[in-house]
Amino acid sequence: MLKVAKKYILAFPKESRNKISAFIANSGAFEVIENKQEAKEEEVLKNLQNAGYKLATMDFAIGFLAPFTKKLSFIAKLKSSKALIGGDFREGGEQERIFQQAKRIEKIEKKFDILKKEGKDAQSKLIELEKFNALSFKPQDTQTTFFLVGAIYKTQKEKFIAFGKENKLFQKQLATLQAKETYLIAGLKENKEKVLFGLKSLKGEVIAYNFEQSPIQERVNIQAKVEENVEVEKALRQELSLMAKDIEKFKIYRDILEIEKINWEIKNKTLFKGILDYVVFWGYEKEVKDLKEKVSSFAKDFNLIEVASGKGEEPRVVLENHKLVRPFQYVTEIFGMPKPGEVDPTPYLALFFIIFFGVCLTDAGYGILLVVFTLPPLLFLKNKLGDTKLMQLLFYGGISTLIMGILFGSYFGSTTQTLQKFPFLYRLKMIDPIEDTILFMGLSFGIGYLQVAFAQIIKMITGKRGKNKEMFINGLAWLIFYIALIIFALSKVKVPQAQTIATVFLVLSVGFLLIGESFGQKIFLKPLVGSIKILQGIIGTMSDVLSYSRLVALGLSTAVIALIVNQIAFLLGGMVPYVGWILTGLVLIGGHIFNLGINALGAFIHSGRLQFVEFFPKFLEGGGKRFNPIKAELKYSRIQ
Repeated sequence: MLKVAKKYILAFPKESRNKISAFIANSGAFEVIENKQEAKEEEVLKNLQNAGYKLATMDFAIGFLAPFTKKLSFIAKLKSSKALIGGDFREGGEQERIFQQAKRIEKIEKKFDILKKEGKDAQSKLIELEKFNALSFKPQDTQTTFFLVGAIYKTQKEKFIAFGKENKLFQKQLATLQAKETYLIAGLKENKEKVLFGLKSLKGEVIAYNFEQSPIQERVNIQAKVEENVEVEKALRQELSLMAKDIEKFKIYRDILEIEKINWEIKNKTLFKGILDYVVFWGYEKEVKDLKEKVSSFAKDFNLIEVASGKGEEPRVVLENHKLVRPFQYVTEIFGMPKPGEVDPTPYLALFFIIFFGVCLTDAGYGILLVVFTLPPLLFLKNKLGDTKLMQLLFYGGISTLIMGILFGSYFGSTTQTLQKFPFLYRLKMIDPIEDTILFMGLSFGIGYLQVAFAQIIKMITGKRGKNKEMFINGLAWLIFYIALIIFALSKVKVPQAQTIATVFLVLSVGFLLIGESFGQKIFLKPLVGSIKILQGIIGTMSDVLSYSRLVALGLSTAVIALIVNQIAFLLGGMVPYVGWILTGLVLIGGHIFNLGINALGAFIHSGRLQFVEFFPKFLEGGGKRFNPIKAELKYSRIQ
């Protein structure tokens, strides 16, 4: 069912602002509208920004502390529940202590960045110092001599040695760096330019020494700094480990800040005029009634009125269905929300979607696995999972797949010969998707034709609700035509004696369809316009029905891949002596889980596509504005 929210204005005394904003935030049932043209109250803006800053700080601190917390076992995580917000922790002193710790974590994170950068710098310096490995002093010029470090290619070594002897240079090899070698070069200062020119002619280069002390002392200093940083990092990690013991308090305070931020957001959207404040919001009658009763308990001078939507303003909508149908809202919401006045397609697509899903998988074994994978979380982890619509949908899909698998006689890709060993299961088999492909295709087209015809009934319902006579007549005309077409086809095959009546019925239905498709046209244009639209409709129907062949393709692919997995598993197992059964088991488990995963995804996507492309366009425009109530998203806690 599609529920449409209404727009309200609540006017109240300024002294009631805190209580009203708190109720709206805690209820999570109202979408507050912000008036961007009104000037904002500076204090409210400041508090909103402060709450947002604190919330971001706490989120960062919790994420940074996560690696330092005690790891819980899977069972412990299942048993754990959300903490209560209440008691002494609402006091400002404890909150301030936790926030200061969070600020300290920010500083520690920055210190870690500095230590990391210093570590990289130390590593770079050590790599640079490798060029001066055998050097025991800082190379620098004196009054009469020069000292420099040069790098020369190994291929030029002999020429370089000869050049040194010729110019009476002191040469000492310092290090080998891949294709080059470094040397300490010393000589008379008056010959320095000549030496540099000669070094260049030998394709050598001068390596600058960019350190203040000798290489040995530099290494000592760097190593000392590295060891110091290791100790600092160790101390910081110990400090973080101690802070991590308060991780639950961090989480509770984070959620308190979330509530505080939402409260300030509501106040920020409130209009401040004269002695009264105003808040404009979307809501539903029941929740608005509760709001009115609550406000009346602490404020006498208030006024709550319903107002019309503004120009270009879409009323907010929400889907609300029976708990058995609710999981299928997940499919509808992927497409988008219906507009006010349109029907909620969820109840109408549910049966078709789940049948299509089962047909796409067509394996009872996979159906059992889907049920086994989804039922325990639905029974025991509802509070942990939150929104369980997708999980419930997969559970329904497992049941549908189990039923379809029994009818198709498929159990983890079992062959007909294998199934014959189980007479009871073999008697339940109605169709073999591989051997009876033509029948399988015909059934898929039949289901598609049924859904396309059913879409016209939904169109009629939509037309009646919206008092759209043209839409109602158009849907009725097409529905009668589809029925007449089936009766005509059956008379040809099954009851030849009724062909005349069936033909007359078909002709009359075409005439009515001509009227329905030319509704609102001028009298002389009706035959032409109606004929063109009927032709387009017939072609569209054929195209839509043919699209349902994807059910056959996916059903066959699941069966064939399962069969291949079995063949490969037993073939490999037979090739390996003694432990071949282990290999067979691994291939069977891995192969069937992969096949289930990939084809379940395909079943979901293509079953949904048949709704979006072939079903919805017949009666649904979509594009409705989703109701988005303002509420605190508590990650770790619940309100007492």
